[in-house]
Amino acid sequence: MKILFVTDLYPLNGETCAKALFYIVQEWKRQGHEVDVIKSNFIFNTLIRGRKICKQKIYNENGIKIYNLNFHTPFLFNVYNKLPKDFSLKNYDVIISHMPSGALMAQKLLKRDKIKYICAVHASDIVVLKDFKYSLYFRNKLKKAYLSADKIAARSPVLQKEIEQIIPSIEDKTFVAYSGLNDEILQKELKPKFFNEKTFQIATAASLIKRKNIDVIIKALKLCNRDDFHLTIMGDGNQKRNLEKLVKKLKLEKNITFAGKLSREDVFKNLSQSDIFVLLSDNETFGLAYLEAMAENNIIIAKKNDGIDGILKDGQNAFLINPNVIELKNCFEKIFSMNEKEIEIIKQNTIDTIKELTLSKAAQNYIKNIQ
Repeated sequence: MKILFVTDLYPLNGETCAKALFYIVQEWKRQGHEVDVIKSNFIFNTLIRGRKICKQKIYNENGIKIYNLNFHTPFLFNVYNKLPKDFSLKNYDVIISHMPSGALMAQKLLKRDKIKYICAVHASDIVVLKDFKYSLYFRNKLKKAYLSADKIAARSPVLQKEIEQIIPSIEDKTFVAYSGLNDEILQKELKPKFFNEKTFQIATAASLIKRKNIDVIIKALKLCNRDDFHLTIMGDGNQKRNLEKLVKKLKLEKNITFAGKLSREDVFKNLSQSDIFVLLSDNETFGLAYLEAMAENNIIIAKKNDGIDGILKDGQNAFLINPNVIELKNCFEKIFSMNEKEIEIIKQNTIDTIKELTLSKAAQNYIKNIQ
């Protein structure tokens, strides 16, 4: 299959951003599909997100052709003026858009040629559809993209349910296009591991920004009123200084380490040494970090009705809560008091779940649904 993949959420030239879509594209290529990418950068959004702006040209990275297109406005542009003269959608079997800017770009392309169109749903799309500030223009454009699509690829069961509630007429077109872990990561033998006898090792990995709710984790651990835990915070961001001040104020310097931004290998190394992984992000699309922690056999604490909810089931293979200090404190105390049999059951359920969430299966599932 020849695929044109349109999104701004695709790493280019060493750019730092979420790589879930990158992994899917690379896996499609490995499975024999031809994939080109249009990376649609609206300059204002790119600057707000703190990403670097790459030169507008055609890149070839990891065997993928990437048309990097920069725009100063998401509203008024002719995309074909920025593409080679011989570019045509007729060279592809399907166009797939991810993120709101990708959907808007796809609509511009589809005005000239009509081919099969798949529109994906991320948490950011739901924000556009619900937030009043987008109601004058962008919301209607995004709705038009969903209504014109042949299929709707929701990035999680939660997002599938949300988009069907917002636009009921598309129910028969939706499917879940989840992420997956590299198959090699899951080739090792997975067995339930038990807690460190002296210290509960807790980890979180995220950009240190407000919506990740890292402060909730710190405050909840303080309320547990115990000293036999250690929290490793992996990641960096504009909230780091505030979080460090909070740790100092609560006198938890000996119990909490800021590991900074780590390589993927070092993230896995830290997760292999932790017992519990907690991430309570608002508006989480799916979260590869959860899968990585599951692969290292951590007990997962995640936000209820968001992100990976639906894959994770409360009390079975994870704990799902609202992101507030009291609920998280109670959840920690429940886990701290679990006996070995209870730990073994929930961790075995986690292992059984993660074995089904391989990248190869995720990529195959995506293609199967659009064919």
